[in-house]
Amino acid sequence: MRKLLGVVALAIALGGNDAAAQQSIIDGWSWSTLVPSIAQTDVLGTHLRELRNEQERRNTPPPDVSRLGYAPSKARRSANLAAFVEKTRAVDPNGAADLQRLFAEGDIIERIGAAIAPVGLRTDNLADVYALWWITAWQATRGDNDTLGRDMYAAVRAQSAEALNGAGSPARASDAEKQELAEALLVQTALIDAAVEQAKGNPALMRQVERAVAKGARGMGLDMARMEITSGGFVPGGGR
Repeated sequence: MRKLLGVVALAIALGGNDAAAQQSIIDGWSWSTLVPSIAQTDVLGTHLRELRNEQERRNTPPPDVSRLGYAPSKARRSANLAAFVEKTRAVDPNGAADLQRLFAEGDIIERIGAAIAPVGLRTDNLADVYALWWITAWQATRGDNDTLGRDMYAAVRAQSAEALNGAGSPARASDAEKQELAEALLVQTALIDAAVEQAKGNPALMRQVERAVAKGARGMGLDMARMEITSGGFVPGGGR
């Protein structure tokens, strides 16, 4: 998200401006390689299919986000980031080297946390992290990464909490499991944002990025082409 994750994105080496390289990175780093099974990748897709209209959502009590928080551990973070590099190395050695360089530049999760705090999001709650990833991926399929208003992030955070609480296992997961999932999604979000930023001014490259992100999102249970975002969160629509 421009102005939001821009500082983080600038630090990410994505293999230059080669479209095939960037698509490989998004496919390889950002999706099945990093996201652990606890994600239950159909959760948000199922939730989207069950979305009510905005008035009905306003009349329901706010979801409990406290069950989705976790106490982060620096030791676990180091282990998670090292594991992300090793998982990537098995499918993309060059991408793994880029990830390793990125992680060596400082605590990427702390940097993302500082960047998203102004819009009311945190890195130690799965509802917040899912909302950040969901919005970033949706915007990327439109070739965009502008920062949205706090109300939109809050609305999608509530949708994410509802879906994750409904799935059961994310809310019941241990702190270690929640942290692994959150940090995988946060790294993925930064990679997506960087890919969009680097593709600006290059329509062919942007189409590659849009297709790669859309494909990855379908793997997470979301058809980004069939949703739009409003001040009340995501609603069915689009049909791109």
